[in-house]
Amino acid sequence: MNSSIPKSVRDLSFTASDGKQVSLADLTGRIVVLSDVMTLCQETCPIDTATVVQTARAEEHPASGKSPVFISLTVDPGRDGTAQLSAYRHLFTGPPSNWQAWTGSSKNVNALWDYFGVWRKRVANGPGPAPRNWRTGAPLTYDVQHSDEVFFLDASGRERFVLEGTPYAPGGTVPKTLRDFMNDEGRKNLRSPKSTAWTEAQAETVLRWLRR
Repeated sequence: MNSSIPKSVRDLSFTASDGKQVSLADLTGRIVVLSDVMTLCQETCPIDTATVVQTARAEEHPASGKSPVFISLTVDPGRDGTAQLSAYRHLFTGPPSNWQAWTGSSKNVNALWDYFGVWRKRVANGPGPAPRNWRTGAPLTYDVQHSDEVFFLDASGRERFVLEGTPYAPGGTVPKTLRDFMNDEGRKNLRSPKSTAWTEAQAETVLRWLRR
């Protein structure tokens, strides 16, 4: 894989959890690891994010100014505003400086994920009591089903590699607030990862390859 990302996608404007306006174009010259996320996901996102964050910690070299940049971009911009994303980021105590959480307009979020081929579908909640937002306590009126991918972009902004599916997250890397929020399927994914689950070590292997 060696795909040049169109300027129209690189220039899409998003908002980081600290309120700053950001885009992929701003990160030209840096390796970028881009993952889809939803802070109110109960099945896979806590595991995905935990593994992305562990990789970011291992790759954090602030003195060099050349650490890969890890971006968790929401698939649920209607609920994942900056306050929600900031709270999510700080659940991972001492979040690494090279990990950012982004949101944006539905138009821009959908345009980027449509380009990368991330499948999303908004659905009604299943039967039973509605789950509640772990931050606000508000009942959740819908869910967003989505695929799970992590995209690796080289320093020139080209898409070079993709890891797919739910990874393996070692015990304790998923914050307790999110473990408590996960449903039965999510806890099963955490407790018994599939044999095909990707790992932090695999992600770091990809990053070493990109730096060659």
